Amino acid sequence: MDSTLKKHYHVDGFNPNTLMDAYFSPKSEDYLLQESTITLMALLHKAFTSGYVTGKTLIDISPGPIIYQLLPVCEFLEEITILEFNDLCIKELEKWINKDADAFDWTHALTIMAQLHGSSDGRQGREDLLRSKVKQIVKCDFSKNNPMDPLVLPKVDCVMSIWGLDVISKDKDTYYKNLKKISSFLKLGGYLIIYADINTSYFKIGDHKFHLLTYDDNFLRKALSDEGFKIEHYEDVERITTSVLIDHEKVVFAIARKVSEV
Repeated sequence: MDSTLKKHYHVDGFNPNTLMDAYFSPKSEDYLLQESTITLMALLHKAFTSGYVTGKTLIDISPGPIIYQLLPVCEFLEEITILEFNDLCIKELEKWINKDADAFDWTHALTIMAQLHGSSDGRQGREDLLRSKVKQIVKCDFSKNNPMDPLVLPKVDCVMSIWGLDVISKDKDTYYKNLKKISSFLKLGGYLIIYADINTSYFKIGDHKFHLLTYDDNFLRKALSDEGFKIEHYEDVERITTSVLIDHEKVVFAIARKVSEV
């Protein structure tokens, strides 16, 4: 399907709850919830509890009003900034921050987190801990030289992109430009964590197909290297089954360290 016929997450409107129900909730297909949420939380938990990733400050660039990916890492951090492209998703994130009655219910993610810790205690405490670490939610626009304009944020120890680069990059040249901007957020020696689909072209929200940039492992590895990163961990998450919602071959979890300014 030609990319011009697809919608773009950071440009076109959609219902955030439709996105959440399809990919990140108990209403999701079992394998999608496993892949999008359960597996990623386990990978992040391992990366931070092992001391493999360290630092006190983090910027999260992930599509949708999602917070589950921050639950395994928040206890290790002092400050989290969430960058979001979509105004409706920002409103949903603010509902969660403010404990609004109609905010998205993350009980299932808290249960996963408790299982990772080997305890059923402290679920509400974990959610409140994360709220206390999220210092700001910022609208971003990667078509600008400074995506957070007019804000200028200090460089951080870690940036996390959970499909973020894939939804906003219209082609491979734009991916490189966006990766360079993300690199500029990081201190030298800082970590970039990527969770991304390989050889995909779309994901669906409701009846509409949305753009995902198509690339393979070689492209991702080369892009990271070209932009001054050293890949320290690269792990395949094989697709369990097929779905009409997304056409990916697999998912990869990568941790790269910024070793030079390009």
